[in-house]
Amino acid sequence: MQVEATDSVGVDADRLQNWKRLVYLVALAAGVAIFLLSWVIRTPGDPFLAYLYPLFAGVLVVLFLAVWRAPQALPRLEGWMLGLVASMILSRLAWHFHAGGSLEEHLLVLAGGHYWAVGIVILAAFVMLEHRRGLWAGLAILAIATLIAVTGVAGEWLRGELSREAIVYLLRIHLFLAILLALASVATSMRDTVKDALVRSEALEQAARTDPLTGLANRRAAESTLQRQAASVRRYGLPVSVIGMDIDHFKAVNDTHGHAMGDAVIAGVARLLRDSVREPDFVARWGGEEFLIVAPEIAGEPSVQLAERCRQAIAERPIAGVPVTASFGVTTFGPQDSLDSVLRRADDMMYRAKQEGRDRVFYSPEDSA
Repeated sequence: MQVEATDSVGVDADRLQNWKRLVYLVALAAGVAIFLLSWVIRTPGDPFLAYLYPLFAGVLVVLFLAVWRAPQALPRLEGWMLGLVASMILSRLAWHFHAGGSLEEHLLVLAGGHYWAVGIVILAAFVMLEHRRGLWAGLAILAIATLIAVTGVAGEWLRGELSREAIVYLLRIHLFLAILLALASVATSMRDTVKDALVRSEALEQAARTDPLTGLANRRAAESTLQRQAASVRRYGLPVSVIGMDIDHFKAVNDTHGHAMGDAVIAGVARLLRDSVREPDFVARWGGEEFLIVAPEIAGEPSVQLAERCRQAIAERPIAGVPVTASFGVTTFGPQDSLDSVLRRADDMMYRAKQEGRDRVFYSPEDSA
């Protein structure tokens, strides 16, 4: 069943998760390739690369399989992925500063091969986590990288083995990382602000087009759908049926059982209608105890059968403990019809059903006024 007030926010969220999953799979596959390629072309005398890079590649393969086979677990995996990848990169950075030999010899490798990876992980923190957690994760990564650098250069600086140029070079790198972190924080904050505004706007729009008691589309949404269907009928000539429905003796339900019970009956009828129509059909609460069904691509007997199925579903058992029946008026949207003429015919047929004893369906084709 189609309703006007569709949860588009949920649809967009699902689409975003699918895109994120695809990006993660590509990034993890690229990471595996980088680790293995680095291991294959390694130079002798680097035990970190020789022994830990295959292990890192294996960890990324496990994460790749987890993201591939359990997409529903992606929100739980994101923190683990970020933590593991950051640990790999920072551990390699620590190796270069504390066990890789003279720092002067490693500056180019650090800048070209590892600090760029630190920057990518900082950006990834904001992509994988919401803004506040991303900011804290980015600050933690930058702080650890800075601590590694400071403790790594302190000894060489005190011994006079590190040039002023190297120190300035490292300061520039860390300043760049700090600026990158700040820009990413501002960008994601703006992104989240815009996203929240869009979500609120969509929620307000949905609320404006949804009946709060039944969860069905309201009259405003129904009129919009009827206008689109009228344009489709005139353009493509495909039939569209309109079914009006009114709960029989509803005033007596309110008078006898109270308005709370009356609301429960309306909500129960809405559920039965929603469950009885076809997937492409549109159901709305037209007002009070009246409902409207718009059924595309059917006319005549099939539309009568649809209304009859709904009538039987309502009549076959009590709703909220109250025996309930309903009267249905069915018509077909013709190429020359206006919204008023179609709604008038459906309304006329519904009242004729009431006059003939209620709990029944009456049909008027498009060519009868």
